[in-house]
Amino acid sequence: MRISKRIREIEKLIPQNSIVADIGCDHAYLCTLAVLHGKAVKCYACDIAQGPLENAKRTIREMNLEDRIFPVLSDGLEHVPADANVCVISGMGFDTLKKILENHDLDQFEVLILQINGDVYDLRKWIIAHDMKITDERIIHEGHYYTILVCQHGHDHYTEEDYIFGKYLQGDTFQDYWKFRKQKIQEILQMLHDSKQTDELTHLLKMIQRKTGA
Repeated sequence: MRISKRIREIEKLIPQNSIVADIGCDHAYLCTLAVLHGKAVKCYACDIAQGPLENAKRTIREMNLEDRIFPVLSDGLEHVPADANVCVISGMGFDTLKKILENHDLDQFEVLILQINGDVYDLRKWIIAHDMKITDERIIHEGHYYTILVCQHGHDHYTEEDYIFGKYLQGDTFQDYWKFRKQKIQEILQMLHDSKQTDELTHLLKMIQRKTGA
C-alpha cells in the first residue's frame, strides 16, 4: 500500500481515539493508517462517487478492517453518521471545500483537518469568519506544496499578515515555499502593466522579504 506524504502528515494530526469522517476518501488509505496506528477507533470513508467507494471497500477488505472502517456514499457531509467527531477534507479546491462546509452543521465535529489544492489565504479567512480557530498548520512538499490546517470551534484575531503566512508555519519547507512564491511573483511583475496590480504584488513581495528574510 503506497501512501503519499500528504496523507501521512494528515494522519499525524488526527487526535487519539477519534471517530473520523474522511470526505473524498478515494482508496481509504487515510482511514486505514488512522486505525492501524491507533488514532481512530472508527472511521467513515466517505465519497460522492461509487467508483472511489469501491476502491475504498477493496482496501478495507484487504486490510481486514471491516469492523473499524465503514464506507459511506455521501455528497459532502450529508450522510456522515452523527458519532463522527473529527472531519478530514483534503485534496479539493477551495470553492468545493467551502460548499461542503457551508451545507452542513459543523457542531458535531470537535476537530476539522482541512487541506486544499492551492493557496490557503481564502480558507484561513473563511475559517476565522465562521466562529472557528486554527490550532495548527503543516506545510509539506510532494511535487506541489500542500498546507494542512487543523481547526476547532472558537475565536481568534488575525491580521492580514496572519492570513497570508499563517501563525504556526516555520522551518525549511515554509522558507522554500515562500522563495518559490516570491520567484513566481517576480515573474508576473515583469509582465504586468496594470499599476494597481503591480503595487499590490510589490507590497506582497516586501511582506515576504520581511517575514522570511529572503
